[in-house]
Amino acid sequence: MTFCHVMEIPGKLRLGGAAWLTVQHNLYFAFGVVGAAIELLSILLTWVVVFLVRRRPAFFWTLGAALCVTAGLVGWFLMVAPMNAALSGWTAETLPADWTSYRNQWEAGHAMHAAFFGLGFSALVVALLAETRKSPSR
Repeated sequence: MTFCHVMEIPGKLRLGGAAWLTVQHNLYFAFGVVGAAIELLSILLTWVVVFLVRRRPAFFWTLGAALCVTAGLVGWFLMVAPMNAALSGWTAETLPADWTSYRNQWEAGHAMHAAFFGLGFSALVVALLAETRKSPSR
């Protein structure tokens, strides 16, 4: 889901304040409930896999993946959550003059979040390859 936000950035940067705020208030309704559950469960599952592979070749890559997705969530809380809280009470009439700074932080926070999740996914792929690599004796 975080990659969806990144793909939306070019289009959303073209919107004026009122249109952007309408999108923010309406498009992401399920992300806060369903998306949060999916993301938290995926992070938890990654940590479970770290525990399960603790004595295997995939351990360090899996640990790296878990750290990346956890860092992504921390970054979301630091960069995106404050923007969500600020704009939740805005209307087109109360949109502040510096609304673009809020928008830019919201978008940058999601881009950073996606980067951490992309790195985490990549580390899991490498961990899988480390587990399935054929030994020279085969």
